[in-house]
Amino acid sequence: MPNDDRVNERYYGLINSLESHQSTRMRIHWICRQTTGKKILDAGCSQGITTILLAREGFEVTGIDLDEASLAYAIQEVKKESAPVRKNVTFFLTNVLEINPAMVFDTVILGEILEHFSHPLQLLEKVHSLLPEGGRIIITVPYGFHPFHDHKQTFYCSNLYLMLEPFYEQLEMEIHHKYLFCTGKKREAPAAPLSRNEQMERWMLLDCGKFAEMEGQHFKALTERKKNAGVKSASETDGSGSL
Repeated sequence: MPNDDRVNERYYGLINSLESHQSTRMRIHWICRQTTGKKILDAGCSQGITTILLAREGFEVTGIDLDEASLAYAIQEVKKESAPVRKNVTFFLTNVLEINPAMVFDTVILGEILEHFSHPLQLLEKVHSLLPEGGRIIITVPYGFHPFHDHKQTFYCSNLYLMLEPFYEQLEMEIHHKYLFCTGKKREAPAAPLSRNEQMERWMLLDCGKFAEMEGQHFKALTERKKNAGVKSASETDGSGSL
């Protein structure tokens, strides 16, 4: 079953809810703000919206994806752009693990990619090899469990940090709209994982705060549903007793 990630259509508000539209726009704009350097790899570019937005700003962007339909959509979208934008975009139907190791990018974007990998460390090692010293990785993943058929990993701040820390430093994380946002700077050489440090404690505290917030939201929604169900039940009782 294909993933059918219609990100361009969500970005422009053509499908799904207003909340989904706003969340998608916020996530993509955040990714664009984090990019550094000139050459960008958008791994898992889907319908190409992030690739195209960055190309409009003068970045040289390579967008890759394994979904033929999504990439065909992206190619049609970039044809609508002006010549200066089109020359900044290259699309390939390929897997990031198969990219020529001689290619180097200043920033690599993994937008909702890691959760689809059974062996995400392979991907992180590959991205590490594609970045120059000090190059940047940008990651977004669903925060916590999302019931999607192709999600093979569940990420929180703490376990994502432990996975990234051997390869990347100066890690920063944020949580918005049930998504985890992360940036990091390439380490010159992979390091041994750290068992515990102050930054790890920072991400654990962020997780705890977010868990409490989500629990509160769930309790509020549950209370509201019970309240509405009680009102409906009372209304039905009143109606059944009248003649």
